[in-house]
Amino acid sequence: MKRKALIVLIVFSTLDLFAQFDKGDIIISADGNYMKTNIENGVTTNQNLTKGQYLNLGTSIGAFITNKLIVGVGVGYNWGEEIRSNLLNFNDFMQAEIMDVKSNVILPNLYLGYYQRIIDKLYFSTTLRFSYGNVKYEYTTAYAGMSTDLNSFNTYLRGSAVNSQSDYFGTEVCPELTYFVSTKFGLCLGLGGVKYSMTDWKTDNSNWTVNFNPNYWNLGIKIKI
Repeated sequence: MKRKALIVLIVFSTLDLFAQFDKGDIIISADGNYMKTNIENGVTTNQNLTKGQYLNLGTSIGAFITNKLIVGVGVGYNWGEEIRSNLLNFNDFMQAEIMDVKSNVILPNLYLGYYQRIIDKLYFSTTLRFSYGNVKYEYTTAYAGMSTDLNSFNTYLRGSAVNSQSDYFGTEVCPELTYFVSTKFGLCLGLGGVKYSMTDWKTDNSNWTVNFNPNYWNLGIKIKI
């Protein structure tokens, strides 16, 4: 019996339990993601190409109300730019169009999180987050058309620039892994998630997104104070 107790004591003495959360602990977090895309589709007479780059940054502060539940506030920043091009051929006519779409939004948010320890220093967490902000868009487009029939002459060149904005409301559930490399500092990996967003209250322009693609994962840090 004493031998078993001694073995248990030795095992527990070798475990580093410093990462255990307690009620009242405060966590400061920062994370981000940068991504480029290149999407091409269409047919011989109607080709589409979209090149995009996107930046998502976020920071938050939260306090544990139990040793597993955390509540907090944060702010996120999303920026994106897409260059969309289209080449259309029909009969003896060809049209080409290029559109540059830029968007940015600052998103204050509230969140509730649940942390579960997997192994020593490694935690799995799930966060429910509510965000609201005002998205600003900038559209610049130019398109030109010309006849490929040498017996006719029909060409045009037009362009426009438009700015707009819309309210944005979003709620999402995000799984995350956090590994504490010291008593106060941890590395975290956001694994995507499930999101509901609404960008127009009057027309109910909303959608659901389920995305766990590694291209959308966030890398970040956590500081325990």
